[in-house]
Amino acid sequence: MRNKARITPEAIAMNTVFGNNLRYIRNRRKLTLQRLASMAGVRYQQIGKYELGVDQMSAFRIYQFSNLLKCKVKYFFDPTYIDRMNGYHTGKAFFAAMPPELLDIDQLQADAVEAMDTAETQARL
Repeated sequence: MRNKARITPEAIAMNTVFGNNLRYIRNRRKLTLQRLASMAGVRYQQIGKYELGVDQMSAFRIYQFSNLLKCKVKYFFDPTYIDRMNGYHTGKAFFAAMPPELLDIDQLQADAVEAMDTAETQARL
């Protein structure tokens, strides 16, 4: 008989981070559970389990979701991703699916810093 591996609190915490980020990105891309499930070739209940952190996602699933949602893999691992996205996009309404380039918070923040540096340099002149 096979022993079940014990799931550590750290694994549970990371499953929750993966799930929360998956749901956030899926909602920003305006995809339903059913639509993402059909694209990934799984049942919508399985996507729901991933989003709730009940089931662990394999490396392949994370890679697959990053391709389907057109975002970088690293954002599934980032516990601060949702807060940073909400902070950057405060006051902005998106009625259509968010373009993939607006999901790359690191690039958005780097562009904002560069724009501020350019503005400061021009102000000095």
